[in-house]
Amino acid sequence: MFARVVRVVIVALSVLAISLVPAPARADEPVVIPDACTAVHPYDAAQSMAALQSGIEANWGFTLTGKYWADETYRPIVAVIWHTLDAISCTPYLDALHAKAGVLGLYATSIGGWVAGDYGLTRADTVSLDFPQLLTNYQTDPGHVSRLFVHEMTHAYSRDRGTNPAYWADFSALYAKNGRFGSYGGSSSETFSEVVGYFVARCAANNPYTPSEAAYYDFVKAEVFGGKEFGPALGQPLSCEPSANPPGAYASASAAVQAAIQDREAAAAEIAANGAEIYGYESLSTSGASDSD
Repeated sequence: MFARVVRVVIVALSVLAISLVPAPARADEPVVIPDACTAVHPYDAAQSMAALQSGIEANWGFTLTGKYWADETYRPIVAVIWHTLDAISCTPYLDALHAKAGVLGLYATSIGGWVAGDYGLTRADTVSLDFPQLLTNYQTDPGHVSRLFVHEMTHAYSRDRGTNPAYWADFSALYAKNGRFGSYGGSSSETFSEVVGYFVARCAANNPYTPSEAAYYDFVKAEVFGGKEFGPALGQPLSCEPSANPPGAYASASAAVQAAIQDREAAAAEIAANGAEIYGYESLSTSGASDSD
């Protein structure tokens, strides 16, 4: 009985200590993608940049080159790319991409000018990403990083459009009818990459997807992502606020709190039954409030 009371005190002090520790900064706090897929490889902010680079290569079949992958300054960009790949991993997208492009290279570089990324221009058969520029974009619009990443990957995805496969024939007919999507791109190729990029990065600023763009939305959902969507149906409320309590955060503290409550109640019952004076306490409140200052 005495041991249980002592345990109550120790656990309570532990919980208090945990509650006083400030939450660590999280590079993945902004909501960029309301995930379509259950995280298979959750992002771990404690991993080194080298481990994150190796993880992207091993988990999703890319080859990463360029010095910025290993630069701690660009952790937020790598985190967004990680989250994006994990969020689309249960859809047909990545398998189709690799079937067309093989082991696609991702080159972290500085392109210069206003272009933040390209496919096959800076380096052949490679998606090049301007990490310094993307870091600037990230400050005001983290979703832009995900959208641009998917946009450039989708140029590799559509590299077989010259043979007019079924998905491209369907999209071409849709483009002929609906035309430009948003403010960027004046060709079917750029529009295709835009409708796919914004479909994934639902929380990107100025996302053109409204019910008036349902035709493009329904096409991408059905023919690119196998019926998966990243968030609620088009036109339904979409929350892009970071969770106050991210899944898994402080789980051990929560468990400790519950254990403390249970032990506190049990110990209080024992004290009431046996007499508080034998423990050296005057009282033990089950509410956590002190009877005196």
